Amino acid sequence: MTGYLDVCSIAILGFLLIGLMVMDWQTMLLPDAFTLTGISIGLFFICSQAIFLGPNDDQVLLTKHSLHLTSPGGVTDNGNVFLTGPESLILGRIAAICGVALLLLLIRWLYKAVRHREGMGLGDVKLLAMIAAFLGFWPAVLSLFFGTLGAAIYGAVLLTRGRAAATSKLAFGSFLCVGGLIAAMYGNRLIDRYIALLH
Repeated sequence: MTGYLDVCSIAILGFLLIGLMVMDWQTMLLPDAFTLTGISIGLFFICSQAIFLGPNDDQVLLTKHSLHLTSPGGVTDNGNVFLTGPESLILGRIAAICGVALLLLLIRWLYKAVRHREGMGLGDVKLLAMIAAFLGFWPAVLSLFFGTLGAAIYGAVLLTRGRAAATSKLAFGSFLCVGGLIAAMYGNRLIDRYIALLH
């Protein structure tokens, strides 16, 4: 059942990303009706997956300082903190949404502090949060990487051809959508290979 839910969630994410990509490219707008609804749909799929996840699947055990020496020969066990599989899945995805949103808000604030003008709209923040709702934190970061890389290459081409200036606006959301599609299709494999290179 979880495999079927995964396929459905990726299909819906792809539908949303393609629609938002075209919309942002043509209008420079990312409507809340799509991004916020997408976040809700992503959370719905995660909650649905959590229903079919066993309580011991993906269980998280926190054991920091679980044993404490109170006196010579006396030990107290403060116990372990468990997050069951469903709790870990749902809370982890909510943390991913908040994490990527805060990351982009920080980048947006730093850009404005340095350049004294807006460099990114809040629609881009909500778009990346939507990607995180479907895929998780690291795939969303990967989509941000590919989106930034694509926008930088496209901007450099426009500058060299004289078709844009340093202050010209780009439809960054469209590039984020492309990054999200790449992350949805190949994200886990790319992340696994990157981790393997670090070991």
